[in-house]
Amino acid sequence: MSEFEIMKKRLEDTGLYDIEPGGIVYAELKAYAAGLDLLFDEAEELIRECFIPTAESYGLELREELLQRVNLLNTLEGRRNALINAFSLSSGDFTAEGMEKVAASFNARGYFSYDMTQHKLTFHCLDSVSAENKLLMKAQMERFIPAWSRLEIV
Repeated sequence: MSEFEIMKKRLEDTGLYDIEPGGIVYAELKAYAAGLDLLFDEAEELIRECFIPTAESYGLELREELLQRVNLLNTLEGRRNALINAFSLSSGDFTAEGMEKVAASFNARGYFSYDMTQHKLTFHCLDSVSAENKLLMKAQMERFIPAWSRLEIV
């Protein structure tokens, strides 16, 4: 029900108003309703964009910019899932399973291998990734590996 219909019904329910098309009260309610509809539409969009599971545009863009994330799956659901995974990372994720979560936060398909002799962790990315995005992924993944190890993305 539109704001006009809600206001009209409430006024008519009092028994004091008979709101007919072409009347002054009708025109005034139409004007109020037009402004309120715009306001409520904006508020509804703002509430939707505040939460990752319902965000569709700037709510996702602002968070992606904040995290400077590479997202290899540029669909709405892919972007949402990547951000949820990224924000769920914690200091407890300095583990092999944690690295899988880090890869999931990029929507990256692949696997990790570890060379104990060289202290090198390698992420074998199965997706096509530009050199620039590999550097960004590497910088963000390095936060979750031991200081004595190095990371390579292939």
